Amino acid sequence: MTTANSKELKIGGGFLVFGQGFQAVLAFAVNLVLVRYIFPEEFGRFAIILAGASIVYTILSPRLNILIIRKAEADLDGATKDIYFSALAYETVVATLIIFLWMAATNSLGQWEAMLVLAVGLRHWTGVNRAFFERSMPFRKLAIIETGASMVGHLAALGLVLMGGGWVVLFVREMIVSIIGLLGLWKIGGLTWRTIQPLSWTDMRTLFAEARGGWLDGVLEGSFQRLTILLASLIGGEATAGYFFQAQRLAIVPHQIISPITDRIMAVWFGRTEDRWRRRAGRNRVLIYMFFPLFVAGVLTVLFAEPVIPWLFGETWAPIVDIVIALSGMLVFLSLFETLKSYCLTARHAHKILVGRAVQYAGLFFMTALGFTSLMHADISLGLGLSVAYSASFIVVLFLLLKDEKTWESVSGDEQQ
Repeated sequence: MTTANSKELKIGGGFLVFGQGFQAVLAFAVNLVLVRYIFPEEFGRFAIILAGASIVYTILSPRLNILIIRKAEADLDGATKDIYFSALAYETVVATLIIFLWMAATNSLGQWEAMLVLAVGLRHWTGVNRAFFERSMPFRKLAIIETGASMVGHLAALGLVLMGGGWVVLFVREMIVSIIGLLGLWKIGGLTWRTIQPLSWTDMRTLFAEARGGWLDGVLEGSFQRLTILLASLIGGEATAGYFFQAQRLAIVPHQIISPITDRIMAVWFGRTEDRWRRRAGRNRVLIYMFFPLFVAGVLTVLFAEPVIPWLFGETWAPIVDIVIALSGMLVFLSLFETLKSYCLTARHAHKILVGRAVQYAGLFFMTALGFTSLMHADISLGLGLSVAYSASFIVVLFLLLKDEKTWESVSGDEQQ
């Protein structure tokens, strides 16, 4: 990577981090108003539909964005772009139809529910398509577009709820953000348009072979946090799902702020840095820089959640205090794990992330099972399950990487001798 590219990466990364921080603060502030007008069960219904739709898109997506970003420049020719673009179109259409059929069969398909599904599908298509443009690391432009879309959506929701829009504003907000994001990407020339063509069995086998590790990780990752919302609804219905949805939103605020680093900047940097020693050193520096502020944030959450949350949200939302405290481990380790995930997927260590995902699910289900005993409340056990899941999976994946790297060092030392 040239010095000019490195400088642009730092500047663009700064824009992304600032933009994401602004979005997180704005979303938090607007949410403080929404919770005064929208009941927990109404938030819960929105969260359940959003979680179910997102899981379907996740299952049917082979993580084409990862394939596009890590593809060597010489290999990403016109024919390959056509295949990726076509596969994206097919997966989006099929997933949307499946969700509509499922909702129709369960008598849960109304106009606002349909709007939410279309918003999620549009955002999915835009996010994957963006990968063609993102390869050149234009993070400054992307930060402006994404921050603008989020700002318009949240301010629209604020205005609508103050005018008596009620729970409907949650659904409208998602569609506004999706449309503005698409139009903004088109305006800066960030959308890629190719010919949609039938995919042969050879094309599909090749895609599956390329995406196998990333797809399985995508399914496990995309289903994980959304699955907790569905579990919360099984435990206590829509109201419990609403409480858990709000608790999760609070716990992931730190990750929202730094996710451009973990999910995008480092993913591109790892994918475009060929020297494995330099790649490893960059990973370790990012992990160290993130750990200490995240740890402090986790401690502050435990100490001050009880007095602060009811004051900010109102007594109606007091039940989320214990859930937020239970989620403090996720607050600390979510971003750290995501950094390792970006490293593993772009450096061809996807199998290690799959081991980490297995550990996550084991930790989640073990702790959740305790909630069905008399040892603790079910929603608290679900929160603790997420904390155990992310902390344990981070430790396991890091151990596997360090073990491999110790072997590299031994082999390199033998070769030099």
